[in-house]
Amino acid sequence: MDKKKIVLKGHIVLPGGISGRKALLEVEGRIITRTGENGLFFPGVDHRIYDFGSGYICPGFIDLHVHGCGGADVMDGTYDTLNWMAGMLAQGGTTSFLATTMSAPRNRLVGAVRNAAGTKQKGTAGAQVIGVHLEGPFLNPDKKGAQKADNLRLPDLDELREYLDAGGDAVKMITIAPELPGALGVIEYASSRGVIVSLGHSAASITQVEEACRAGLSHVTHAFNAMTGFHHRDPGTTGAIMAMKQLTVDVIPDGHHVHPSVVKILVQAKGIGKVCAITDCMRAGRMGDGVFDLGGQPVTVKNGVSQLADGTISGSIISMAEAVKIMVERAGLTLAEAVQMVSTTPARILGLKSKGLLEPGRDADIVVLDRDFRVLMTMINGKIVYDKSNTIC
Repeated sequence: MDKKKIVLKGHIVLPGGISGRKALLEVEGRIITRTGENGLFFPGVDHRIYDFGSGYICPGFIDLHVHGCGGADVMDGTYDTLNWMAGMLAQGGTTSFLATTMSAPRNRLVGAVRNAAGTKQKGTAGAQVIGVHLEGPFLNPDKKGAQKADNLRLPDLDELREYLDAGGDAVKMITIAPELPGALGVIEYASSRGVIVSLGHSAASITQVEEACRAGLSHVTHAFNAMTGFHHRDPGTTGAIMAMKQLTVDVIPDGHHVHPSVVKILVQAKGIGKVCAITDCMRAGRMGDGVFDLGGQPVTVKNGVSQLADGTISGSIISMAEAVKIMVERAGLTLAEAVQMVSTTPARILGLKSKGLLEPGRDADIVVLDRDFRVLMTMINGKIVYDKSNTIC
């Protein structure tokens, strides 16, 4: 008999906590059809059953900011490299992601955006490309981080229109420094086109952040990194994002970009529903130590830290599952909170109503973790794309 339904057994992770008893989650086709505690419904002969024991069944992880993985990079600009990257990301629990660009010459950015949009349309063998995140090129050179200074420029409406035309509705987010001349007009236009405008690589004052919010700014890229810090007489960019409740934020919880305790402070200040975790993963992800390219600059990875020659931290090499592990074990968040930050909250920020929760009728995007937060299975739209479990019954 062709078993068209799948049942996963384990502990289901929900925003309010984790199921106390082993629970069942049923998938048919591309969607979740039923959930319930063991004994409330019984799988039939038409079910393929996976029993994960004490494992955690989580909603699929959504990464708003990822440049590359497994030796591939969004800026390579080909379907094959983006498809390979998507497969590698799925092994780390990512089910959907925004293909994130680096600041680059205009023609190269257009090509990367067009390729990512085409890949979104065609589909991949791994994590879904659900859109494009333009990180730059309208960033403050004084807060460039790992962005190449030669590729940064002032906000320009015509240039933005070219990227939006190349990507169509695939361009979902743009990171911009709102204090730059011309930024407010670009923010207003991008927002009017349905693009999420995010503050990043910025030295904006709290007044300038407030002005940008009135123009349409709504999000913050990698909080605390590449922005001015907090002072009690001059709140700076960091003070603005902490104080302004309307702003959602993302943070890199790799233990290097920010101290794990700062992740918890951010969650306490903003509320769990306003903070999501990103990887900011680069080409070196899942590749070990070595020298790699990021935005036209050599990056050295040693002992899990990626740096430019001058010591600037440059992206990360963590997976989303590793981000969850760090947030639970080192930042002191609950598993439910950590999973909300990599699934429910990013889904809400992107307006993805069919993702981010394990409920009947939602997409069957599912990640199963063992008790050490290692990925046992990744399912995307009901299709198992990664399986390390060997748990089929």
